Amino acid sequence: MSHLTRRDLCLALPALSFLPVLTGEASAQTQPASTQAPSAPSANSLNTDFSQCKAFFFNQLPIRSSNSGVFTHDIARGVVPTGEVVELHETTVEPGQMPHPPHQHPHEEFILIREGTMDFIYGGESHILGPGSVGFTAPNQMHGFKNVGTTQANYFIFSLSKK
Repeated sequence: MSHLTRRDLCLALPALSFLPVLTGEASAQTQPASTQAPSAPSANSLNTDFSQCKAFFFNQLPIRSSNSGVFTHDIARGVVPTGEVVELHETTVEPGQMPHPPHQHPHEEFILIREGTMDFIYGGESHILGPGSVGFTAPNQMHGFKNVGTTQANYFIFSLSKK
C-alpha cells in the first residue's frame, strides 16, 4: 500500500476487534489483565516503523498500570508514510473505574469496545457502549470513559493526528 489515507485507517479500525485471533493470542487475551506478568517490550511496539508490514503479539506488548487498577498494553506509536501520527493501545479497566479524568487533546481518537460496558461521556451526555461499539472523539472536545459494568472492560484506543 503506497498511500495510506486517514479514511483507510478509519475503515480498518473495526478489524482491530479480530487482532487476538489474527495474531494467535486469543487465549492470552481472555486472562484478566491483573494476573498477567508484564513482558519485555516488543521492538515494534513503540516508536513503530510503519514503512513495512508488522505483526504485534499480545504477549510481547509492554504493560503500563495505574494506581486505580487500569492496565494498558501499548501496541503501536509512530508516523505512517503519509505523515500522520498514529497510536494504538488496549486498556483494561475494573468495574466502577475510569482510566483517567475527563480530558481533551488536539487529535482525533476512536474507542473500540472489545468487552464490558463503558460510559462514553461527552458534550454533557452519557453514551453507553458495549462490545463492538465504537466512539469517536473530535479534537479539543472534553470527553471521558468509565466502566459502568460489573466485569472488566477492555477496549482499544486508536488516535490519529497531524505530525
